[in-house]
Amino acid sequence: MTESASVQGSLPTWDQVVALRDFIHGRTYAAAAPTIRLNGEPPHAPGSDLARVAEVNQSLYQVTSHLCSRLYAELGTGHPGPAAEASWEALISISAAWREDPELPEGMKELLPVKPPR
Repeated sequence: MTESASVQGSLPTWDQVVALRDFIHGRTYAAAAPTIRLNGEPPHAPGSDLARVAEVNQSLYQVTSHLCSRLYAELGTGHPGPAAEASWEALISISAAWREDPELPEGMKELLPVKPPR
């Protein structure tokens, strides 16, 4: 087996990436719900807990989007390489916290690492 074949075998399908991206984005949106301001409301005070939650959620959303974009580009070539593998590993790391979540997309649980017992 060639190196590219082994990399491809461990990578997700395009549809799995879409499902996982949508799941992570949904979780970040749900966590950020308390920080959402209606039109005309003043911004959260800089450094406040709500401002920090909003910043973290926005960062996670952006990182997930970036990783998925890189992975889509690599998968689209038909010959994904190390960038695809690194992007997928990062998405797996982000998603591991939700391994037991009943709303995790079908087939994803098997792709995520098992957390060692504490």
